[in-house]
Formats: sequence, C-alpha cells, structure tokens
Amino acid sequence: MKPKIKMKMDFVSSDILNDKIGAKRISFILNKVKDGSILVTDGVFTPDEEMDLIKETMRKVDDGFPGIEVCSLKRDLKGLESFFDRITVQKERIQNIISSLTGKQKIKSSLKNGITLVGPAKIIKKIKKNPNSFSVLTEV
Repeated sequence: MKPKIKMKMDFVSSDILNDKIGAKRISFILNKVKDGSILVTDGVFTPDEEMDLIKETMRKVDDGFPGIEVCSLKRDLKGLESFFDRITVQKERIQNIISSLTGKQKIKSSLKNGITLVGPAKIIKKIKKNPNSFSVLTEV
C-alpha cells in the first residue's frame, strides 16, 4: 500500500493581504510557504513588492527552506483603466518614497487584479506559464 501524499494549499483573499503593509504582508506569505503551503491569492503584487518578497526569501534560505516559486497572471487592462492603474502605481511609489524619507509608515498598496501562486521550491518543480494561464508541476 502506497503512503498517502499530502499537499496543503491556502486560498487567501486579496482583502487579507491588502490589510497588511509591506514587511507584514511579506512575512505573512513567507510564514505560509515555510510551513509547506502553496498560497494562492486573487491579486497580483507590484514588481517592487515581488522583488521585496524575493529579497526577503533569499535572506531566509537555509537547508530547511530552499526558497519559493512565484507565478502571477495580471488581468489585461485597456484604455482608461490601464491609464489610471499606472497613475495609481506611480502615486503609491512616490508616497512610499516620501514616507521612507520622513520616517512615516508606508501606505497600504492594493494588490492588482489577477491571480498569484507562491509556494515552496522543494514542492513546486516546474511552472509553465502561457499568456492567460499557468500550469504547476509539484512533487511531494
């Protein structure tokens, strides 16, 4: 008889992540992933947030935690919606730069429309991404 293989997936609303600011959001995600969960959320991080997530992951890599795999699909915005999205991203960047210079707390940045998967590198072996979908190969 084969042993049972278990894989844990946490589906987290972007509302929960939107309530967390910067390092708290990254810490929440990394704690889930370090516990062996694959986290799926209905939002996409900004490039800066994704970069911060990867930087923090690199600081925590050791024998028990080899790192993470991240894959996102952002909803295609068109016309005015795209224009306003770019303005919002720039506004949040400027506000966070000013906040860091003045020592104030960073502002909350909302996840963009889409879907993101973050999981432990020891479980996620391959991600195949197409323009409108992705497939994940796991090994437990």
